[in-house]
Amino acid sequence: MKKEVFFKNADWVGAPERNEKTFSVLRGRFTVREIKKVSLRVLGLGFFKCYINGRCINPDTFLPLSSDFEPSCDPIDEVLSGHRIYVPYFDITPFVVLGENVISIHFGGGWYTHKCRVFGLPKAIYCISVDYGSETENFVSNEECKISNGYIENYDFLTFETQNYERWESCLDADFDDTAWANAVKTEELDTEYCETDCPHDALIEELSLKKVGNGEQGVIYDCGQNTVGYPVLKLSAKAGDTVRVLFSEELSKNNTLDMTHHHRQKFTAISDGTERVVQPEFIWYGFRYFEIIGDATPVCIKALSLGTGMAIGLILIA
Repeated sequence: MKKEVFFKNADWVGAPERNEKTFSVLRGRFTVREIKKVSLRVLGLGFFKCYINGRCINPDTFLPLSSDFEPSCDPIDEVLSGHRIYVPYFDITPFVVLGENVISIHFGGGWYTHKCRVFGLPKAIYCISVDYGSETENFVSNEECKISNGYIENYDFLTFETQNYERWESCLDADFDDTAWANAVKTEELDTEYCETDCPHDALIEELSLKKVGNGEQGVIYDCGQNTVGYPVLKLSAKAGDTVRVLFSEELSKNNTLDMTHHHRQKFTAISDGTERVVQPEFIWYGFRYFEIIGDATPVCIKALSLGTGMAIGLILIA
């Protein structure tokens, strides 16, 4: 199907300056005169999380589904055809209020921008449809939207994510003042077929036990009980400017430290602004059983993913 089937006259938009590691927050406004049914089609490439009035409508998911997004440089010189992208649908009626509302999209990274085969640079698009029964009003992404860099400072989809909370703004909240932000710019269209999202996405599903192993070479080591895919959630208590790192491994060495031969260069880094907060990786998952926290932070829970088949959410809280 054509883009207009899902997104009407919406534009693909992005930051005025962007590269494959850029993570942006796009903000737009829409007005609801009567709450009957409000729906949303949205894409952020590579991955995205979307917020309506400060509430995330797709927490702990990795959307959109992986696909052959559009023509790109093929590493083995195959002739490729049938490029497609999957468009998710959301009923956002419970998230909206009468009057002015705010949509915020945090996007970037993922397979779309990964260096092993770059399809394009980060961009986003959305169409909000307000159904009044006798008429439908659409609000779409365009150059009137506001945009700024987010708090993800560095990123590689297969190995690491670095969050810098000294760059943090409450920009996902509805009442955030974005008047000083730049306007989004219209970006290149996708040469692709737009399709319904018709299969499960990567999401949280498994519950795992968690126990403290002891002190490692630099920090404290924890055991999830089995090799898994997912990430830890941390309570960040570090002082302003201090860094907390999390390292991962599938095995322990004989002296109960992380076995670096099974480390796969995986790590998560958070730079504190001095505010105690709960943090987690946003656009990356890890394959591990053991992890070591280096710095002033403690684990809150482990979120385990089911890749391609998960629908439910599983959390393990630490007493």
